[in-house]
Amino acid sequence: MNRKVKKLLLCSCLLSSVFYMNDISAIQAQEAAVHKYIVNTDNYHLKYNGTEPEFKNGINPGYGSGIVFKNFNSDGSMEFYCITDRGPNADIPTYIQNGKKIPGKFFPVPDFTPSIGILKVDKNSAQIIKSIPLKKDSNAISGKVIPSGQVGSTGEIALNFNMQNLGTDINGLDTEGIARDKDGNFWLCDEYGPFIVKVDANGNILEKYGPGIGLPQIIADRVPNRGFEGITIDDDGNIVTFVQSPLDVDGKTEKTAKYTRIIKLNPNTKAVTMYAYPVDTGYKNFSAAKLGDITSIGNNQFLVIEQGKQNGAMQNLIYKIDLNNATPISNNGDLEFGKLDNSITPVKKELVLNLRDYGWNIEKAEGLTVLPDRQTIAVVNDNDFGIAVKVDDPQVKDAQIEDYTYNADTHQFTYKDDTAVHKVNIGLKQNAPTERENQIWFFKLNHKL
Repeated sequence: MNRKVKKLLLCSCLLSSVFYMNDISAIQAQEAAVHKYIVNTDNYHLKYNGTEPEFKNGINPGYGSGIVFKNFNSDGSMEFYCITDRGPNADIPTYIQNGKKIPGKFFPVPDFTPSIGILKVDKNSAQIIKSIPLKKDSNAISGKVIPSGQVGSTGEIALNFNMQNLGTDINGLDTEGIARDKDGNFWLCDEYGPFIVKVDANGNILEKYGPGIGLPQIIADRVPNRGFEGITIDDDGNIVTFVQSPLDVDGKTEKTAKYTRIIKLNPNTKAVTMYAYPVDTGYKNFSAAKLGDITSIGNNQFLVIEQGKQNGAMQNLIYKIDLNNATPISNNGDLEFGKLDNSITPVKKELVLNLRDYGWNIEKAEGLTVLPDRQTIAVVNDNDFGIAVKVDDPQVKDAQIEDYTYNADTHQFTYKDDTAVHKVNIGLKQNAPTERENQIWFFKLNHKL
C-alpha cells in the first residue's frame, strides 16, 4: 500500500462517540476506531406480520445501499442522502415448476417501497431522520420483481414463506445508488434493468433509462442481481454509473471477462459513453468481483469500491480511477470476449484504501461519498435489513435453505439427494451481529484527493 495511505487517520464516527462536526479537519483518530458504528433507524422499522419474537418490533431497515453528502447544519451536524434496495429478501430453495428451475427470492415485506433516507450525524448520534418513498404517478412502487418479458426482468419469482407467488411490479426497482444534481433532483441506479432513474425531491419518478431505452442494449446481459450498483454526477453534470460485475454476454463471459463497464450519460444530449474497468486478478474467477459504489472527485476522476474474496480472503478496497485517457467501448461483446485486450486503454486505477487494514469486518461496503474537505471518505454498509432465512425440519439438524428443493407442482419439499418428502417451516432469523445493523465510518486521509 502507498506509504502516505499507511498514515491515514481513521475516523470512525460512532453514534454515541464524542466528535464535533463544526470543522471536519478537527476529526481525529479514536481508540474506539475499530469498533462497530451503528445508525439509529428505530423510527423506521418495517412492519412484519411474522411471529418470530426477535422481530416483534419489526424489521430493521437498510439505508446503506448508497450515500451522498447533503450539507452541514449550523449546529455543526451534517446530513447525507442514502438509499435502500428493493427491501427485505432472502434466498429460496431450488424451485421447480413444470420440470424447470426458476430463480427467486423470499419477500417477507412484499409491499416495501424503496426509499431515500436522510441520515444525520452529530456529536452524539447518527440516525435516519426522514424517509422519502419512491413513487410512479403518485403511487408508491415496490421492490418486487419485474414481469417476465419486460425490460429489467430477472426471471425471478417472488415468494412468501408459504411458497406462494407474490406477483410482480412493472415499476419495481432494486435501487442501489444515489446522487443529487444542482436542481435538487435525485439520480438513482438499479440492479433489475439495470436502470438509471431521475427522481424529484419528493420521490416521484421523472425519467427512466434502461437497456435499449436510452442506454446500450449490451448491458441487458448483466448477471441477474448484478446490475448498476453505484452512481454519481461529474463536474459537467454527466451521470456516471457502472455494472457491478462483468457482463455475461450470450451466457458465456460471466466468469472469464476481465472488465466490467462504466457508463457515462449526458442527461441533456442523452449521449452515452462506456469505458472498461479492469477488475482485480486475485479472484477465483472474475464473476466474484463486485463494485460497490462510485463518487466523483473532479477532473474526470472518481473513487470506486471494489470488493469480493481475493486469494482466499475478503477484500473491501477503495480505488481512485481516472477516465481521462480511457478508450470508449462499443455496444457489443468484444470487450467481454477478450477481443479488445491489446487495443484499448481501460480506466486507470490506483489503490487509495484497503478498508480491512482499518478494522472493517463487514461483507458489503456499498455506500461511498467524499466530504467537502476532499480528505474525508464516508462509507456505509448494506445490512440486507439484518435478516436471514431459518428452516425448521424435524429430520435435519442445522437445516439450510439451499439444501432443499421445492416442487411447485406437488407442493412438496425434498432434502439434498433424499427423495422422501420433508415437512419444513420457513421463517426469519436475525443475521450475524456484524451484518445486522447499518454502520457509517469516516476515514480521513493525510492528503486531499
